[in-house]
Amino acid sequence: MKTFLITLMSVMLLVSALSANDLPATNPVATTQAITSAAPQFQNGDRVCFVGDSITQTGNYLGQIMLFYATRFPDRKIEGYNCGVNGDSSGGVIVLKRYEWDVLKHNPTVATIMYGMNDVGRDYYGKELTGPDMANKRKWPLVSYSNYMLKLSQILTDANCKIIYLTPSIYDQTGNQTAHNNFGVNDALGVCAHDCQGFAAKFNAGLVDFYGPMTVLNQQQQAKDPSFTLVGPDRIHPGAEGSLVMAYLFLKAQSVSATVSDMAIDAAKTGVVKQENCQITELKNEKGVVSFVVKENSLPFPIAPDLLKKVEPLVPLTTDLNREMLTVSNLPAGQYKLLIDGQAVQDCTADELNSGVNLAGNTTTPQYKQAAKVADLCAKRRQLEGLLRTFAGVTGAVVAAKVDPADEQAARKVIQDELEKRRKNNVGAPHFELYLKYSATEWQKMATDAADLWDKVYVANQPNPHTFEIRAK
Repeated sequence: MKTFLITLMSVMLLVSALSANDLPATNPVATTQAITSAAPQFQNGDRVCFVGDSITQTGNYLGQIMLFYATRFPDRKIEGYNCGVNGDSSGGVIVLKRYEWDVLKHNPTVATIMYGMNDVGRDYYGKELTGPDMANKRKWPLVSYSNYMLKLSQILTDANCKIIYLTPSIYDQTGNQTAHNNFGVNDALGVCAHDCQGFAAKFNAGLVDFYGPMTVLNQQQQAKDPSFTLVGPDRIHPGAEGSLVMAYLFLKAQSVSATVSDMAIDAAKTGVVKQENCQITELKNEKGVVSFVVKENSLPFPIAPDLLKKVEPLVPLTTDLNREMLTVSNLPAGQYKLLIDGQAVQDCTADELNSGVNLAGNTTTPQYKQAAKVADLCAKRRQLEGLLRTFAGVTGAVVAAKVDPADEQAARKVIQDELEKRRKNNVGAPHFELYLKYSATEWQKMATDAADLWDKVYVANQPNPHTFEIRAK
């Protein structure tokens, strides 16, 4: 993860003001004890800024979180903003005042903060790097992290923004990836995780622990398969599976309900036994066909089956987050066909229906198909946000040059000059080329289009009534 916003200068500014007494006394390895996660749920009208580095900028974990909210809580209009920047650090967001022009401009009611990967000084770690001098060098970045996080926290608190701290996702120092192994980085991230626990207590904030569970899961799976990793080949960036695990941990910390809907009827008595998060009407049992109309209050969480198959052995996502239950008791023994709106969607036995069938992962139901359309809109918005995050990251270079980003001509001159340097050094040039590819008007249109897509999400996600039929085969 190459830093193209922050130089060591931002760290040195702080270090020069600190004494040796400010160094953390805790051994990184000793800070990996379990951390209790608890965070408030997002509410209607919340404007949520996800603040972080490239792990946030990719939009993977936060994209799943926002998709969950769009399908589980269609009555809560929540605006989510990706405020992650490639190469950023807790110092970067402060030194370049990114909190002003990239976070607070959204007037957030809630901000999640995840830093650490670019804060710990990864180049100071490795099995080959030993000795007192190296150990001392490793301490200073952790001091910087703690102090900048405290400063950012105070800024957000003063802006009446609620905070949810995210402990860092892991650095895979135990995997067999070919990428160079800066062994010890994950232990240093454990210090950051421990600090987050203290920040949450100090600011009466939410806390979601990624670091602890991901470290344990990664080691457990690698004991079975050394090639397994929750993160990518670079040991840093979680892929689709790791990001979905992160979303699961986040949502569990928020104590969201597992229930999409819970429909239970008694076929013999033609009675409604349970209707949780739904309303059942027009229940009938005529000529051996049980039918009813149901209006569910939510849509299923649409996870691609191939991805779900990989994640389910790691975390009980379906059981804990995605239960769209249909239970039909007192049916005569035999085989049955379930139809929704006249279309066959599943074959079941009387025993299976009596025990309860979870429809949430059934991709043929109209509810799932509707949720998949919501997911498509969310994905299109994420694509636009990906471009906009590159714009935000490069804007940091304009700010660092003490040029007003609103002055398009001056800003483009800064970017052009920086691009030439980066082409020579072969570091981060594509980001700057992308910035120059579009005019200020085109960049603004992307932002408008992204906002419009989110409005479309909250039209597409409104549940519809459906007619269920259970017929003997």
